[in-house]
Amino acid sequence: MKIFRILSMILVLIMLLSSCSENTSNMGNKEDLSIKETVNDDAESGTSDVTDKDNDKDDEGSGNLSEYDPPVVLYYVEYTNVENGTIVGETEQLVERGGSTTEVKAVANEGYVFAGWSDGVKLDTRRDENVQDHTFVEPVFVKVGTIFTVRYEVRQSGKIIEERELNGMAGNTVQYTAPYPALGYSYGEWNDGAKERERNDTVASDGETYVINVEPLSLGVPTLEITTDDGSTVTDRVTYKSCKVTLSNTDEEDCFENVNAQIRGRGNSSWSYPKKGIKLKFDNKRSMLGSEHKAKSWILISNYGDKSLIRNMIGYDLSDEMSGLKYTVGHKFIDVYLNGEYYGLFMITDKIALGDGRVELDETIYDDPSKMAYILEIGAANDDSRPNLIKNVDYFSAGRDKGRAYFVNYPESDDPAYIPEVHLAYIRDYVDQCLLALSNQDWELICELIDIDSFIDYYIIQELYMNKDCFWRSVHFYKEPNGKLYAGPVWDLDQGLGNVADLFGVYEKETTPTTDIPFANSSYNKSAGSLWIASCNTWYRRLVRNEEFIELLKQRLVEFEPIMMKVLKRATTDGSNPNSYYSMYSDAMDRNFERWTIMGVQVWPNTKVIVEITTVKGQIDYMRKWMIERYAVLCDYYGVTT
Repeated sequence: MKIFRILSMILVLIMLLSSCSENTSNMGNKEDLSIKETVNDDAESGTSDVTDKDNDKDDEGSGNLSEYDPPVVLYYVEYTNVENGTIVGETEQLVERGGSTTEVKAVANEGYVFAGWSDGVKLDTRRDENVQDHTFVEPVFVKVGTIFTVRYEVRQSGKIIEERELNGMAGNTVQYTAPYPALGYSYGEWNDGAKERERNDTVASDGETYVINVEPLSLGVPTLEITTDDGSTVTDRVTYKSCKVTLSNTDEEDCFENVNAQIRGRGNSSWSYPKKGIKLKFDNKRSMLGSEHKAKSWILISNYGDKSLIRNMIGYDLSDEMSGLKYTVGHKFIDVYLNGEYYGLFMITDKIALGDGRVELDETIYDDPSKMAYILEIGAANDDSRPNLIKNVDYFSAGRDKGRAYFVNYPESDDPAYIPEVHLAYIRDYVDQCLLALSNQDWELICELIDIDSFIDYYIIQELYMNKDCFWRSVHFYKEPNGKLYAGPVWDLDQGLGNVADLFGVYEKETTPTTDIPFANSSYNKSAGSLWIASCNTWYRRLVRNEEFIELLKQRLVEFEPIMMKVLKRATTDGSNPNSYYSMYSDAMDRNFERWTIMGVQVWPNTKVIVEITTVKGQIDYMRKWMIERYAVLCDYYGVTT
């Protein structure tokens, strides 16, 4: 065999040298011929000059190098005979690169069985194709009755979640089927390239191990995997716990793996849902899903009570399109996996805070409180997600707004530069001035204190949604340094567009765009036709009594229709818009409701008709129709012709 290898290598070397010599000789001959032909042509034409143009033509032609034939490359393939069996066929072969061998077969001696080839091929008969290198393989023969062990491992995130060892007689097969992957997961390939869960393996050696990995199954949505250090789920809205976060199935430059972060729950009324909202806080600032800004804190909204899953998305899309609202939180769908379990389809958003890409105002805390920015949020002082609140430090009560609590989200009370007696006192007095001007209907002073355009656009979205929350929580204002008070950013719209049974305190009573509202809460036992925000929210109840405000509102309602219809294209379900939320994410939406089986089940704050709609498509269609009808009602109420 050694002699064969040596002779083969000598033969290959001779062929290479011969080929190179021949091609070099041919190239020289062709060059001489080319010169002779050129001289002869010149002689016939009566001139002996060779012009640059002629040389250019020679260069532009096929060229001498194109005539060069590359040498043939040969590889030797050896099927080595071993004890306890033989090989039928040509055991030593020379094959051109890319060529194929002739067929060989391994045959075991009596008392032995064939158990595979040394390179892992299992069939006794083989023919190697597309040979690209010298190859040496030998058959494996084992004694009849030899028992070997074959090991199978199913892994997830590097951990073995199932392992099985099977014994089999040499030459026979063993069968193994990996368990069906959990919801939201799929299998990659086995470590030997096999793709199916089911395996039939010929037992060839002892301890052979096959491994397959379970991976999140992407349905066109970015995947966020969160693994808490202690392995526990989210049960607390106050205390953070350490975790690792991995983002995949999105643009490569946005992906990351095992980044340190902290996690806690979030939400007010939605905290009662089994699918919990999440707040992530990274150790270092980072962008998410292509965001142009970096931040530590990001919010994951569960949208559990909104069976369309897109009420918030559409509301934020509207805000993006409205010129009066400067800042809108980023909002994209994302699949969340928590501690190795598919947790559902979420919406990832920015936190409402000062910073690049968020509320982009100066973050400096000045001694002069009028020179700095503020962010306020109307909420409930007894909210248990905000423990240990101190009145007139973390929040103040606005006496002219029924004593409602106004949280000072910026500046934060733990900032050493923040002095409540200075900064909180200033913004509290400013809000009081605004409410007094509204009460007195002093239009000139109102325009000096608040930004009218933002308040109009904010009102249209809230009234269009008939958003229950708008009068008592999740309402945000911000004040520019040395500037006015602005409405927004828009936040928390899932209890709108008909998804609010307890607006009336009666589940069976349907919320419709034209409903005349008899408020269940005796404190607001008033009827304002089909208006909601203008009746309940202190700011707007006073603003809509002002003729100047109404005229500007009517003009904006006319301008709003094309904005609304543009955004509602993203809420189509008939396939007419491939970029609609349903067209892009319907599979992911359906999977969410496999995880959370609430279709056809009453979940607060669903009305009866919403419970009766049992498909995502039906839910989105209902929401879309509701918005269009609600817009018509508002136009009719304010005397607007579109």
